[in-house]
Amino acid sequence: MVLNDSANPEIVKNKKAQQAAKKTMKELCETIRPGMSEKEIETMAIRSLEKNGSNSWWYHGVGALVLLGDRSTVSVSGREYYASEENILKETDVVTIDLAPTIDGYWGDYARTLFVEEGRVYMDNPVSAEFNQGVSAEISLHKLLMETATPDMTFQDIFEMINAEIDRLGFVNLDYRKNLGHTIEEHEWQRLYIEEENNSVIGYIAKPFTFEPHIKAVGGKFGFKREDIYYFDGDRLVIL
Repeated sequence: MVLNDSANPEIVKNKKAQQAAKKTMKELCETIRPGMSEKEIETMAIRSLEKNGSNSWWYHGVGALVLLGDRSTVSVSGREYYASEENILKETDVVTIDLAPTIDGYWGDYARTLFVEEGRVYMDNPVSAEFNQGVSAEISLHKLLMETATPDMTFQDIFEMINAEIDRLGFVNLDYRKNLGHTIEEHEWQRLYIEEENNSVIGYIAKPFTFEPHIKAVGGKFGFKREDIYYFDGDRLVIL
């Protein structure tokens, strides 16, 4: 059940890919501007990921999945995804970016919804009540996971707990498969999901996993997503 940086070289390699994704997201937050299209932002993201060390994309060949505005509520597989050249970022808007870098076969997986208010881009702490409600819900879901998850829980346990909390917060799960994340693997097809009826015990699997609730407030216009990779260091859940 123990996965720690010093004892598991694969964790170290996944962390390198994840750091490339985090650095890229920070750069995008500093360079994205209203008037850009999904396609332009996708191109910027790919160039930044490559600059930061990624040499392939594990998710169906998609390095950056970018959805603006109304399309932030869309849940789509990488097999069917396209970046729109017509969907343009507005002065007040959201842009969800899901990054899937690979460095020498080891995955990163990192997503954030960025907030645009009067032309300025924020990763956290937006002023708008709707935006603030969305990011606050995401942060609270991640906090609940970290405070509650144990190695002897199953993915079904996590699925039930988080979806109940999403409902309690007044949100809906937008994921097209209703799952909340997946294991980090060598090949896409090997992934196990945080989904209904998956009774795999997390600690027994002993692999890092993503947590990525994609949610929308009931009656709301925009979707919100926040993804990190987690693993158990002994009995303690930590962010990669």
